[in-house]
Amino acid sequence: MKSWDFCRSVTSVQILVALGLEYGASLSALLRDTGLDRASIDNPETVVEASSEMAVVRNLLAELPNVAGLGLLAGARYHLSAYGIWGFALASSPTTRKAMELSQNYQELTFVFSGFTVKEEDEHASLVFDSSDVPGDIALFSIEREIHAAMIIMREIGGPKLGPEWVRFQHARPLHAELYEALFDGRVDFSAPRNELIFPRTLLDEPRVVGNNATASLLDKQCSELVAKRMARQGVSGRVRDILLRQRPMSMDMELVAESLCMTSRTLRRKLAVESTSFRQLVDEIRMTLAEEMLTGTRLSVEQIAERLCYADASSFSQAFKRMSGQTPGVLRKQDRRV
Repeated sequence: MKSWDFCRSVTSVQILVALGLEYGASLSALLRDTGLDRASIDNPETVVEASSEMAVVRNLLAELPNVAGLGLLAGARYHLSAYGIWGFALASSPTTRKAMELSQNYQELTFVFSGFTVKEEDEHASLVFDSSDVPGDIALFSIEREIHAAMIIMREIGGPKLGPEWVRFQHARPLHAELYEALFDGRVDFSAPRNELIFPRTLLDEPRVVGNNATASLLDKQCSELVAKRMARQGVSGRVRDILLRQRPMSMDMELVAESLCMTSRTLRRKLAVESTSFRQLVDEIRMTLAEEMLTGTRLSVEQIAERLCYADASSFSQAFKRMSGQTPGVLRKQDRRV
């Protein structure tokens, strides 16, 4: 598996499609060969493959060949609020160092194609991006988007203490270099030895006024659980998960899912047991994953979320959420608003 080849929230595809539509591309052209349609990208519960997002990027570049710096323009739209629970965890971090640790540990919850690491050297720290695994036809778009998005996030985390910006790119100075100078407030280097965003090392351990160590620790745990849920399920359990996620409205009927897999419910139950899981466990995991993402990444009411997840009512949803996460939906929402 490539470093970027993981399932991700549909939010990034929504951002890319919105950018394309604003510049005159058609929706059908932007979604060509992606396996996505209007209904799926409008649904906050949709999880997409990295390959599908890459297809959107290729379509965007093909449809708008005369728009320079599309990667930079896209990167400007990736604020912390776009990342769901990952963004919430970073925003809650008591220090920039903790935010950087979380960002690196849970890259599977981001939209990067160029994976990154945190480096510390002398008076500077940096986020170093490795685009060696990214296909060449979208490599420039990828690194432009990744570094600009990282800068947006660093501004939100570090605030005025971030100081003058310093970014370095491995590619040669492009024809649209003036766009870099307009979007970055400080120094921009081209033909550099590596792609990186550089900032003062002292910023790492500066206390953040809006940070909360207890909240950050809780969200660290939830990020870990979300990554595990997205990546661990393979085999029959993975196919069940895919079917449940595609169904609108979501069905929790084991008989229907078994029929979709051309087997009886008894056979399905036996196969899931071999994989050390059960239909009910998969349903609970999916509901919990989607509930966390909708509570932290959308403005849907608790009642609307309960309905989308096929709970009898908001009360049933709240009780189930507390049983599985240890807190109520309202508490998570209140924490989100305080950050």
